[in-house]
Amino acid sequence: MKSRINFICPGSISPLQREMNVLALSDYDYLEINVTDNLQPIKNGKILLSIYVDSTGINIEMMRMLKKISRFGHNFFEDSSVVLFVVGDSELYTKSMARKVILYLTQAGASFIGRPLVETTGSMKNLAHVALSKNLMVRDAALELAKELINRLMQDSPPKKENPELLVLYSSNWDTSNTLMLWSKVKPLLSGVKIKEIHIENGSVRDCIGCPYKTCKHYGQQERCYYGGIMVTEVYPAVLSCDALLLLCPNYNDSISANLSAVINRLTALFRKTQFYDKYLFSIIVSGHSGSDLLAEQLISALNINKTFRLPANFAMMETANDPGDVLKLDAIDLRINQFAENIKKTLIK
Repeated sequence: MKSRINFICPGSISPLQREMNVLALSDYDYLEINVTDNLQPIKNGKILLSIYVDSTGINIEMMRMLKKISRFGHNFFEDSSVVLFVVGDSELYTKSMARKVILYLTQAGASFIGRPLVETTGSMKNLAHVALSKNLMVRDAALELAKELINRLMQDSPPKKENPELLVLYSSNWDTSNTLMLWSKVKPLLSGVKIKEIHIENGSVRDCIGCPYKTCKHYGQQERCYYGGIMVTEVYPAVLSCDALLLLCPNYNDSISANLSAVINRLTALFRKTQFYDKYLFSIIVSGHSGSDLLAEQLISALNINKTFRLPANFAMMETANDPGDVLKLDAIDLRINQFAENIKKTLIK
């Protein structure tokens, strides 16, 4: 009996997208859902979400589906795993659509394998280097990537360990940071998880200068980087050892801090040798006014879509608090702290 996929394809569809869908699903039974009225909660399922994005960056039926999903609550896709095809008319909006949808679905109980997206822009230039490495035309490369992604989804088995290691990276000040205050309440609840914290101090990590590919690869094969420093002596070994990465992210001008951004950029050298498909990503994000979703989407792009970290359901705890200590005064904050800690343990511990 063939394995079954829940195939969600909202609204319009392009010719290339149709080819990708047909080829990717050819070895599997599937239930196709095209309109919001036919979309029902899916528990413990495998899901392909194939989205067409026009030149305005919008898929109206997809927006209707997200509205229905968000109104339902936190378990619309409980314990389900999702991958995406996003096909665009122009050079813009495909990635922004993907990461927005991923964020919505993680809050609805869905998880995502590392690199869960096949994306084609209007010109398909975004696949030029992949096509070259595969000795294929870009259109054929898109089709092959689509097939490979579905096979990875269907073969995936989320890893768990008896004593998992959690690496926590932060760059804030303990005296004033609401984000660190929140973490201080989560940490004691993580029994059974081995925790390592690394403070990325100002000036300790220089940002990536974009070394030539061969130079970056050369250092990466030695688990090193051109700049060396704390990245090589502390962060690289800790990333290789850990089972999950948790980033503590205050909102700085609707972005993660420059220090943590530099760390993510500098992971590229290590990534040349070692991908992170078996490592999970979590985050605590606190905004003074608004915009926590923007930081969550930034992490999704950088670490799940690009750097292959696994994205569990409800990977990010997002709160709004301004003055120091305000985060611990929020309504029902203790309940959300407990839920976040339990989700980490449920994800990691065998």
